[in-house]
Amino acid sequence: MAVADERRERCDGCGRTVSLEDLTTVTMPDGEAIACCPECEPHAREAAEKLSSLDTQRASCDGCNGEFPSADLEDVVLTDGTVISCCPDCLAEVPGRSDGAESSADGTEAETTEIATTKNLCSQCHEWTGEELFRVTTVDGRTEEMCRDCKELLEDDGVVTDVQMRKAEAREILGVEAGATESEIRNAFLTQIKSAHPDRKSGSRSAFKLVKRAYDRLI
Repeated sequence: MAVADERRERCDGCGRTVSLEDLTTVTMPDGEAIACCPECEPHAREAAEKLSSLDTQRASCDGCNGEFPSADLEDVVLTDGTVISCCPDCLAEVPGRSDGAESSADGTEAETTEIATTKNLCSQCHEWTGEELFRVTTVDGRTEEMCRDCKELLEDDGVVTDVQMRKAEAREILGVEAGATESEIRNAFLTQIKSAHPDRKSGSRSAFKLVKRAYDRLI
């Protein structure tokens, strides 16, 4: 066997040492090239495709009209019932969302009577809730977003086939904050997926799938 065939390198995915001829280079959207073994290659290519799609998922902020990744926009319900989507900068300017108290004309702190909260409308009971909704798939193939109470009622009735992971849970799994950028989400995913790989002592098949589900939920 040729000397070159005996050379071995580590896979950037699972960390195993494999022959160079078994490694495949996968280029991520940021230009970083990672070396993958046959088992990790399909997962790396899927991640690269998902990361590339982040650039196309954009929407307008109702405050500044700027274009932002959809995941960076947050829906806010104003006191008159109007729902607006805001970027992080504009969100801080929405009445009632400021951390500091407003000042009155005489310089003293004045309590604002305007309240703007982030709310979601349950498709089942049609009530607004400040809690993140559950994306539920029923036995008849319908997918709806509903509050916890409605989800639990349908589960008791045996008509729920799947409940998608919520974004709050996904962020906790990846270890990112609510306002994390697409780059931070990507870096967190790459870090977590390596440690969760079944071939590593710290990983398992269930952990690997959980990290992938969390990443898919946030993009």
